[in-house]
Amino acid sequence: MKGSSSLFALVVLGATSLALLASPSHPGALQAMTVPAGPSASAGVIFRFDQVGYPVGGAKRVLVMVRRRVRSRRFELLDAQGRAVLRAPASGPARWNRRYLVYALDFSTVRTAGVYTLRFAGASSQAVRVADPRTLYRSLADGAIAFLQSQRDGPEPIPGALGREPAHLNDASAAVYRTPRFRGTALAGGLRASGTRVNASGGWFDAGDYLKFVETASFVDVTLLYTAREDPGALTDLPALLAEARHGTDWLLRMWDQSRRVLYLQVGLGDGSSGQRIIGDHDLWRLPQADEAMGQRSGSPSYFIAHRPVFAANAPGAPISPNLAGRLAGAFGLCAQVFARSDLAYAQRCLLAGQLIYAQADTHPRGGLVTSAPFAYYPEREWRDDMQLGASELYLATSTLAGAEPPSLPHRQAVYYLPLAGRYANAYITASFSGHDSFNVYDTSALADSDLVRILRSGPARRQIQENGKINVPSDIPSLLSDRHDQLSLARRLAAHEPFGLANPAMPYDTVSHALGYIVQARLYDAMTHSHTFAHLAQNQLDWVLGANAWGSSFIVGAGSVFPHCLASQIPNLAGSLDGRPPILAGATVDGPAAVGQLRGLGAPSGYRRCSVGGDRFAAEVGHGLGYLDDVRSPLTSEPSDDLAALTLLAAAVSATPN
Repeated sequence: MKGSSSLFALVVLGATSLALLASPSHPGALQAMTVPAGPSASAGVIFRFDQVGYPVGGAKRVLVMVRRRVRSRRFELLDAQGRAVLRAPASGPARWNRRYLVYALDFSTVRTAGVYTLRFAGASSQAVRVADPRTLYRSLADGAIAFLQSQRDGPEPIPGALGREPAHLNDASAAVYRTPRFRGTALAGGLRASGTRVNASGGWFDAGDYLKFVETASFVDVTLLYTAREDPGALTDLPALLAEARHGTDWLLRMWDQSRRVLYLQVGLGDGSSGQRIIGDHDLWRLPQADEAMGQRSGSPSYFIAHRPVFAANAPGAPISPNLAGRLAGAFGLCAQVFARSDLAYAQRCLLAGQLIYAQADTHPRGGLVTSAPFAYYPEREWRDDMQLGASELYLATSTLAGAEPPSLPHRQAVYYLPLAGRYANAYITASFSGHDSFNVYDTSALADSDLVRILRSGPARRQIQENGKINVPSDIPSLLSDRHDQLSLARRLAAHEPFGLANPAMPYDTVSHALGYIVQARLYDAMTHSHTFAHLAQNQLDWVLGANAWGSSFIVGAGSVFPHCLASQIPNLAGSLDGRPPILAGATVDGPAAVGQLRGLGAPSGYRRCSVGGDRFAAEVGHGLGYLDDVRSPLTSEPSDDLAALTLLAAAVSATPN
């Protein structure tokens, strides 16, 4: 998913984030996720299962890795008293690598909550939990929110388990610089100030570095606000979720200079120049509060660590890259919907900003989109989904605030945005990139389609279309659902050819991101169609993320008994434990398995703490071109990020309330 902002190249990596498990609003988050251990598996028989547990009414599958074919494929499921409640044949085997074959033990017919053990090939599994999905996934949602809290930048951090301190106070009066030239990701030349200063304080650290991007923060804010609107307290801690979403929205509003019509896209310089004449964020390993004391003199190599530059997405009044304009409009539209009752003035401010930014979108972009500096950090190439999302959310927001619109609102009639939503939906469906991705920071079409279907089914929209002959919505519900179905059918075919059921169109990259995205996409499709068409696909992806994979590890810190210990992240590496015991960065979701060839020759700047658990402990499980390192030096597999946390939050919410 990400470019080298998160990778930092293969030799250097930075990181950020704080452990927040013990925050005041989330005491003990994730602590309920570990299932008591059962009997150990016999030698040569390894059980891989969802360590958080399986929903009572959903699909349930445990994978078993063996060295050779078994004589009998029969398995037993035993309850807590040791009684066999199911006897059935396993499916398979499928070949994972030269060492292991994989069998699948399906016990979806069991719909009674409890703790179970499986017997297969003369071996017994650890305890496997079956419970109500809200019970299972509440901790995932709480953990995701806690992680984002730990990513907060600025003067008022939440200390959390790792003792977070204020950082980057100079961002409150940050100098704007012209976007520099880069050679690859390295700075080529110097930085030239524009003479403008802005308040860019607050926001979230992006991932394993201390940079802040509108590209990713807008995606995170959209996801948080959408979750808050759709799940008002059913699963999430709603006050904490709303507070975190507003923290993100506040920063996005600061990055929009409404008077000059300028959008600022980034705070901080990632990679410095060759020879380190200018040091960038990725060149140092340190805690964030150390930055303020560095490079106080202009001309010092570390000057831009203490005095972080801000880069703009456009010249004053000039068009804004449509991916940024559309997604920001979506975030501000959702803000207006969510806060309309609790803070009308704030909702009005969001709606006005959203409409103005949307109107300034460059709808005929030439060359690459604007995402970050350099573009290679986040090489997004599709934008029509973002423009569809923006139009859909502005329609809903303008409808929500009808009669209470802010002064000078460009479009007081919500119906203005309906044809635009349909136009960009149709344009996305026919675009070259359509259908080859899941919901993630590069593709927001799943949320855009879900809300457009909702709009088109609503009475007001139908009346508006019928009563106004000039309204032409060049898309319809069958077309939207058909496109969604095609994308998910591709994912299901991909999963069917992978022994552990992973659906990943970008294999061998961004595996966790795509698994989480397909969970969201599948659940939203089933909700729109009032069906269970892709319920098994969704559940299998969640199980994979939580331990039903070749490595037997959950990819969310604190989820289950085996999870990442050695994060490619500076704060937990420098201030936390490195063995999975508190204090940890609970709730952090990492990138997960990646291409084996990219996991060699890794390193990090001096000062990092090496973990006691070897990163190569998963070497025997390499297969299908994928490897996994739980290692501070491996950002490709072990770096947590904001967008992954947001995906985890929404995936948990939609999984807790299946159709």
